[in-house]
Amino acid sequence: MKRHTLTIVPVLFFLLVMTGTGAMADTIKLYDGTVLVGKIIREDTSAITFANSYGTFRIKRIRIDDIYKTDSYDEDIEIHRKMKFPVNLYKIRVNYIAGLNRKEGKKRALILLKKDREKREAKLKAEKEKADREKAEKRAKARDRKKRRGQRPIAGDHWTSGRLSFAGAFHYNLGSSHGALPYGYAGYFALDQGLDFASGSRHPMIPGLRFEGGYLYFKKSSYKLSGYIFGGGLMWAFPSMKNSWGCFVLALVPGASYLEARVSSSFLGIDGGTSRGFNFSAQAIFGYQKSFGVFSMFIQARYMYIKGMRSYFHSVAGECGFGFNAW
Repeated sequence: MKRHTLTIVPVLFFLLVMTGTGAMADTIKLYDGTVLVGKIIREDTSAITFANSYGTFRIKRIRIDDIYKTDSYDEDIEIHRKMKFPVNLYKIRVNYIAGLNRKEGKKRALILLKKDREKREAKLKAEKEKADREKAEKRAKARDRKKRRGQRPIAGDHWTSGRLSFAGAFHYNLGSSHGALPYGYAGYFALDQGLDFASGSRHPMIPGLRFEGGYLYFKKSSYKLSGYIFGGGLMWAFPSMKNSWGCFVLALVPGASYLEARVSSSFLGIDGGTSRGFNFSAQAIFGYQKSFGVFSMFIQARYMYIKGMRSYFHSVAGECGFGFNAW
């Protein structure tokens, strides 16, 4: 028995490889912390015969802390990772091939090594194909997102809501009646409705609708002009009603007015009196709006034209107000 047995010295243990590769390499851990990688040739109740590139050794079981017989590459790697040893692929492969040669013979070992190589190559090929597919899918998704951005903004940017707003304005009379009624006040209530649900896309040139009603009040001394004005038209938002930095709005609102003009008493030779009636009106609005969720605040400039009051009446106004999405 002594002729077939080699005594393992500590120096030899430190030269042996600590981890395993993609082949079925058996791993043995000794009580002194040494880890051996190779193949088990034989084993009995008292010892095992173990082979690697350093030779064939008979190791008594009383010196063995644990034996790991791996059946797959993943199992072998996982074992060595748990041991927290560094991986040296070259030494591991040399030890494995040497142990396999001694256990199976060179002819059988070559067949097993070929199968093992083919298995690893197939696995690497499958992993590469999977990685290539994932890259191709990411590129396709990126192209789709870019294409969609070019066609229309994200759905959250669509203007499909209806907004109610309230505003107060100061009007400056530009007409021939400026001397009698130089300025006045007005209050407005409006409904703005986006139309993106009909177009299916969002573009600043696509308008919404604006419906508006207001009350005008001009008075100075014996002169007074008051009444209602209402209309409906188109409204644009640049770049978007829901832009986080706010947007500029432009509205063109033709309509009508019902006004009462009154001179309370004889003034500068003009007899007092009252006139009432419906008149054509048109308004243009330009301003800036900032939204805070469903609420919004705005400042605007307004031009108002009314035709039919013996001649015409027109004014400019500055106004501010607030609104909220009703749906």
